[in-house]
Amino acid sequence: MIEYKNVSFIRDGNVIIDNISFKIDQDENWVVLGPNGAGKSVLFSMLMAYNIPTKGQIKAFGKTFGEYNWNKIKSRIGIVSSTMARFESVLNRMRIFEIILSGLKRTIGIYDRITEAEKEKTAKFIAQLGFESMQYKDYRNLSAGEKKKTMILRSLITEPDILILDEPCSSLDLFQKEQILQTLSKIKNTNMIYITHDITEIIPEFDHVMMLKEGKILIQGKKKEILNQQNLQALYGLDVEINNITERPTVRVINRFEEE
Repeated sequence: MIEYKNVSFIRDGNVIIDNISFKIDQDENWVVLGPNGAGKSVLFSMLMAYNIPTKGQIKAFGKTFGEYNWNKIKSRIGIVSSTMARFESVLNRMRIFEIILSGLKRTIGIYDRITEAEKEKTAKFIAQLGFESMQYKDYRNLSAGEKKKTMILRSLITEPDILILDEPCSSLDLFQKEQILQTLSKIKNTNMIYITHDITEIIPEFDHVMMLKEGKILIQGKKKEILNQQNLQALYGLDVEINNITERPTVRVINRFEEE
């Protein structure tokens, strides 16, 4: 579905992404794990053409960036990220139902006539995910977790082939985080790419892991082979103990790891 070949991104002389190659196939759900500043968000911003690769090749659904109308590719990809915060003033004037429906319009805000078919699809979709009690609440009165869930549903209503989730649990308390992860566990027929620095957010539905450090892939592959003490120590510079890898990982810091 997605393939990067020797992709780099340089900004103001600084190498943010350094010669990265990987491939994500159909029915694979990936976690992109790494410390803050590792380049995780930039890596997938290039897939959405928010940033343009300095060198290398990006393919999606068999098409090559720069050789195809990329808007058609983007229409098959949903994304939930902190960049949506710049639309807060528009969202604050809307109710949840309207925001989720706006995903069908592919706009922030609704600027043309809403059809009965769009209303019916939105109502049915909200009901399927058990969000009926919230649908007519004003966005401005929602908790941080409820806002994140609303934006996830807005992306999902278009039935994307791929959903990119960029730190969706950032700044959420434990209860709100679990609500988001429970929502993600119900997603079917959509490949997920989940960007995070917290391994405790890796729910069983994710089967592959990419570890990113200083703009380079440290290691990548199947979760059960990649998520271990040795690799986490190299990624974070900490001596850790990890458990429950195939289900929901837990981690305990044993002591600080000092490089020689």
